[in-house]
Amino acid sequence: MASLPGMWERTVSLYSAGKMFAITGWRLGWAIGPRQIIQKLHGVCLVDTFGCPTILQEVVARMLERERLLVDPKESYFNWAGSIFAENYTKLCNAFKSVNMPPVHAEGGFFLVVDCSKRSFKFQESDEYKNCNDAQDVKIAKELTKQFKILMLPLSLFYNLELKAIPTNYLRVLFCKMSTNNKSSY
Repeated sequence: MASLPGMWERTVSLYSAGKMFAITGWRLGWAIGPRQIIQKLHGVCLVDTFGCPTILQEVVARMLERERLLVDPKESYFNWAGSIFAENYTKLCNAFKSVNMPPVHAEGGFFLVVDCSKRSFKFQESDEYKNCNDAQDVKIAKELTKQFKILMLPLSLFYNLELKAIPTNYLRVLFCKMSTNNKSSY
């Protein structure tokens, strides 16, 4: 976004070490943008950074420094991770399409959003499901987790409940995971 004409002056790019390096729980990130915006952001962050251990900051700084010094781009973690994430994204898109849960394609990020309104599940016929007052996406996410161990986040949870129209047909799934063996995580 910041590379588009006229956008650098009004764009702040946010980065997450936890997502970027697949180290869940490391609540550490950084922002890049124009000096006048970053200076204002710095004032807010002074209070927020006390929760991040210094050792985590040091490790991430060294990881980033290593990447900066690489001469051969084939050795780059970012190139390698990017190809893994792209592969995971494609596999998930294909898998969800095959079960009539079309993906909402994005040009960036770490999450895939799928539309669950076109798919019917057997559990939707149960009285427990029908009598539950949760939004449709919340109920489906709970059942997918309970029955299939698929963890998805309902997007309706990000909305103010006082809004008149909250979309309840979208679920979010993380695709920036690395496999611990030679097979894909998905």
